[in-house]
Amino acid sequence: MAKHVFLSFVIEDERLVTLFRGQARNKNSDLAFDDYSVREPINSTNAPYIKARITEKIRASSVTICLIGHATSSSSWVDWEIRKSSELGKRVFGVRLHSDPTKDKPPTALADIGAKILNWDIDKIVSEIG
Repeated sequence: MAKHVFLSFVIEDERLVTLFRGQARNKNSDLAFDDYSVREPINSTNAPYIKARITEKIRASSVTICLIGHATSSSSWVDWEIRKSSELGKRVFGVRLHSDPTKDKPPTALADIGAKILNWDIDKIVSEIG
């Protein structure tokens, strides 16, 4: 049975996220990735509906990975997904998409929950997923 991983990221990093998914699947074909890519502000009128759908996907996952790019730290959606994952008892860790802490500033939520942050090393990431 596949291990479900919830990916939290900003839409600007979609190209790198697609590459990440492919590399991780090549290392472990039992991984299934879920996300809820949204382009609406978190305080929009659709926010309660979107949050409910995201919560379902997080509940169905065993781990949440925050993919950290240049704009990730400013996303209120990513912050909410990390906090919701932690609240639901999910293991959460971050991955720097550029393996550079000066370019990939993590969201405050990762530090607040004490999450580990890794550089993009697929072997280490797949091992961390478990």
